[in-house]
Amino acid sequence: MSQLKALFFVLLTFAFMSGIIIGCSGGPSEEEMKQLNDLKAEVEKLQGDVNKLDSEKADLQKQIAAQDVIIKDYNSKATAVRNCK
Repeated sequence: MSQLKALFFVLLTFAFMSGIIIGCSGGPSEEEMKQLNDLKAEVEKLQGDVNKLDSEKADLQKQIAAQDVIIKDYNSKATAVRNCK
């Protein structure tokens, strides 16, 4: 019976100490929160830059496609002129 009480006391002490250790973490500091907020703002800015560059890329691809059409038309006309001899 005394061994059971001793085991119970050890388990109770272990549970109590675990609760104290876990409960005293305190959470993030103000400096850590500021760093987190700064990083979030930087991510949002970079995402905006990515979106802007994607839009510019799409515009450039449209311009390239339009130039390709003009070049193909020019080449077909040049071929037709060469064949008129």
